[in-house]
Amino acid sequence: MKSSILRLLIISGFLLINFAHAGVKSYLDRNEVRTQETFTLTIEADFNTDDTPDLSLIPKELQILGSTKYHHSSLAPGKAEIQLGWKVVILANQAGEFTIPAFALGSEKSSPINLKVEEPTASLTTDDKLEAIMLKSELSKQKVYVQEQVILTVKLYRAVQTQYSKLSENLMIPDAIVERLGDDTQYDTIINNTRFVVLERKFAIFPQKSGELLIPKVVYSADVLQAGSSGYGRILGRTRPITLTTDEQTIEVTPYPKGHSGLWLPSQELTIKSRWSSIGEKVVGEPSTWTITLTGVGLHENQLPAIELPEVDGIKWYPDTAEASRRYSSEGVVGQRVERIAVVPTKSGKLTLPAIKIRWFNVNSERYETATLAAQTITVAADPNTPATTATTPNSILQPVPNTTHTTPSASNDSTWQWLAGIFAGLWLATLALLLLGKPRNSQSLRRSNKPAPLSNKKQQVISAIREQDPRAVYQSLLPWFDECRGTAGFNQHVAVLQQADAQANLLDLQASLFAENATRWDAFKQLRAQLNNIENDLKRSRQSQPTTAPLPDLYPK
Repeated sequence: MKSSILRLLIISGFLLINFAHAGVKSYLDRNEVRTQETFTLTIEADFNTDDTPDLSLIPKELQILGSTKYHHSSLAPGKAEIQLGWKVVILANQAGEFTIPAFALGSEKSSPINLKVEEPTASLTTDDKLEAIMLKSELSKQKVYVQEQVILTVKLYRAVQTQYSKLSENLMIPDAIVERLGDDTQYDTIINNTRFVVLERKFAIFPQKSGELLIPKVVYSADVLQAGSSGYGRILGRTRPITLTTDEQTIEVTPYPKGHSGLWLPSQELTIKSRWSSIGEKVVGEPSTWTITLTGVGLHENQLPAIELPEVDGIKWYPDTAEASRRYSSEGVVGQRVERIAVVPTKSGKLTLPAIKIRWFNVNSERYETATLAAQTITVAADPNTPATTATTPNSILQPVPNTTHTTPSASNDSTWQWLAGIFAGLWLATLALLLLGKPRNSQSLRRSNKPAPLSNKKQQVISAIREQDPRAVYQSLLPWFDECRGTAGFNQHVAVLQQADAQANLLDLQASLFAENATRWDAFKQLRAQLNNIENDLKRSRQSQPTTAPLPDLYPK
């Protein structure tokens, strides 16, 4: 029973689409600031904890103005998400390069962050004559490759109150993909003894064609309260409408490097990592989930390639549908592709998973590099529930039985067999008499036993999952019921003994819908419900036919 529960936990664990992975991360809304500017440090954990980050570790040149704590949790099918965090507002009092330290929460720790604080600017110029409001824009690069990311940063400085403010939300650029990088950032800064509220908006631009790319003007419009007007001035309409625009800019877009062939992945950094759902040796027939994560800075998730798995002797792959996502950082778009593969060993021993290599172009060094997931060797143990078979070796080949002289049984042996035959005949007659005398009572008992046997709890769980029409729940409930009917084994081993071809096909289609690449939806719930009794009979019949011990050799070999 314990073995069945353990096997159920293992199977259920690998089927989960998302695996819990506790961690702590910290990040800044800006990695470059000027003195007397504020910025926000965010510290997040994806698990609950009573610990709090030690903010006293922050360098003393950075003044903490305040902090707030937040907590979000959500429950989705197959996963529970927790987000616990702190937002810390910090004022940069001194120029220089600083390190925001790592923060520990429980046994997890974030990574340190580099911060650059520059001297304040003497003045800011703009085409507009109203010095209380200024609009500026800058490009992260003036020259890029085709499909390489370039970031446009727009900054709006305001020292006065405005109303009906409007800043360009989107940029329409022919031959380029433009994406706004998350929410706007707002902070304070001091210029020439005047405090400004700064609104910062970023766009990621991906040129799709070589040549000169024109970046259009960014426009800001608002109504500004005229000098000398009080709060009542707004009601009386004493405001001045203004419009600010940035200059047009150009980017030089170069084609692919000479001699390029294959997939084009221009990125600042491309990494490939993996992890297993369980550690230690694997077992024949038991699935383990191998999660491979591909992350590219400056790439959309749909640019990242699918992982190609070669055929490996002794291993079957069952890929799940890949998860593609993107997030935004100070470096722009960060695309990620997560592939989960159910790995089922089919033989014991040491098996090697080959290295996975992805070639990409480093836009910082302007050369090709290869992201590599090193080859791995896994140890696979034989299934303890499968009868051991002896390998055929030269020493174990059966030798022909030599001719022997059979001794004719003696008369005493004949009399012994006659005596035993008489006893068995008497016992047989006594048994027959008992059956005839007990016939009416037994018939009544048989009639009572014709009532259908109550459903087992595990079979009822299968039926409930079918009623809910949840393919994953159906699959998870089937294996415990199969084990109850036939004994502990793998899913495919159970399916292989079924006599009905349509039931076999239906169950394999269900499995493929959950783990095969480019799988189609499975919805044969009614058919499976109708097949349950036949499946149960086949499994129990197979269990009865399984030898409990190794068969004895013939008493009289021919």
